[in-house]
Amino acid sequence: MIVNLFDLEEKFTKKLPKAIEGYYSSGARDEITLKRNRSIYNEYELLPKLLRDVSEIDLKTSILGLDIDMPILIAPVAMQQMAHEIGEVGTAEAAKTHNTIMTHSTISNKSIDEIGPIHDKLFFQLYFSKDRDFTSKMLKECKSLGYKAIVFTVDAPRLGTRERDERNSFKMPDNLKLGNFIGTKFEHFDKIEEYDGSSMNLHSDHLFDPSLTFEIIPWIKEQSSLPVLVKGILRPDDATQALNHGADGIIISNHGGRQLDTAVPTLKQIEPIRIAIGNDPLIIVDGGIRRGTDILKCLALGANAVQVGRPLLWGLHHDGQKGVELVLDILKKELIETMTLSGCKNIGEITRDLISPI
Repeated sequence: MIVNLFDLEEKFTKKLPKAIEGYYSSGARDEITLKRNRSIYNEYELLPKLLRDVSEIDLKTSILGLDIDMPILIAPVAMQQMAHEIGEVGTAEAAKTHNTIMTHSTISNKSIDEIGPIHDKLFFQLYFSKDRDFTSKMLKECKSLGYKAIVFTVDAPRLGTRERDERNSFKMPDNLKLGNFIGTKFEHFDKIEEYDGSSMNLHSDHLFDPSLTFEIIPWIKEQSSLPVLVKGILRPDDATQALNHGADGIIISNHGGRQLDTAVPTLKQIEPIRIAIGNDPLIIVDGGIRRGTDILKCLALGANAVQVGRPLLWGLHHDGQKGVELVLDILKKELIETMTLSGCKNIGEITRDLISPI
């Protein structure tokens, strides 16, 4: 019986091949940040407000002018067909059913033109290629296919080492493709047989551009004609820099603990970043979110919305599109319960005083 997300995780870890499960589940090096992303939620306690009218709970909110039914978004996750043959198509369909936003990964099995027509609330996660013409082509294609924003991932000038992937000599199964790279010089770079260790390290060698600075943000906006959210921010000064260079919002993220091990957990950085940038700019946060109480804590500390990654894979593997919908249903149900018991009838009533002094 599936009661919560951890039930889905247990099924996921038992059923998938070791190398694929390790790729999805692993963190960088000793996986300290991976673990801290989750454990830190237990250090923040709630102070519920009582005798409020919570007879009706409204989760609706707006992100970049997009009206959505709940502040729970779908984070970019690579190569989803390794979890289920329907892959990113099922995830996009689930996002549409729940009227929320999905961010489509650069390193996905399904291409921009395959996913774009499915849903009218899609963001595209950008790994900026060393080949600027290739990057420009993707950005322009996003605009033409109705994507609503670019999520510029900035915490990967190279990939952090995931030692489980190294031990498993992970590579994507031969029957799968990276949809956005088909027909380009990048199409087969992850298939090099003689590469030692995880083939994912080839992304650093062939794709990622480590020379980028904040000055690239206006170029991304110019090429795409779309809002740009900068993902991977952990420092208040970096958040300010991103906004000063034209970003339309930031995503507080440590890449799910997969890049720099011992990096600070994301929950801890919401409040200092909100204080630094003020009340108006958009803040989305990810990392370790598994419960409705986790979501309320993020919102109370200053986030406008959260996004969830790995649990969507657990659901996808469990039952395709319906499994992703199950994950969203569980989180939505738990958030409604948490808001009811905390005295909040809508998102606007989730305030900082719901968190006990730390």
